[in-house]
Amino acid sequence: MEVPLRYILIPLLVFLSSCTKYIVRDTVVYQTELNQYDAWATKQAALLKGFVALYCTCDETKKFTTPECIQSADFILTIEARAAWHKEMSLFLAGITETRPPKDPPEIQPSSSLCPGGAP
Repeated sequence: MEVPLRYILIPLLVFLSSCTKYIVRDTVVYQTELNQYDAWATKQAALLKGFVALYCTCDETKKFTTPECIQSADFILTIEARAAWHKEMSLFLAGITETRPPKDPPEIQPSSSLCPGGAP
């Protein structure tokens, strides 16, 4: 049994022509999730900042002495510099806001900036 091509193409064209832009996720739910992820990241960065201040040391070249302190400092500085930018970009890309953040994200300070005395 052979099916004529028109019986396949006509329903396919009707289906494809009816496709319009749909929002897959509820915008309120998306904003709530985004706010929660932002809150977790910024809270974790604040807690890590306390850890770095209490337990991390820098050498004479203003570099942290352990990999954990280097990674913690990098995380803190990345969140402090870019969390707001990423949140704004996520809202823009989701079509929730018309305001586009700058194309380039903010610069991240070197981890040495958290050493006593700041970056060299």
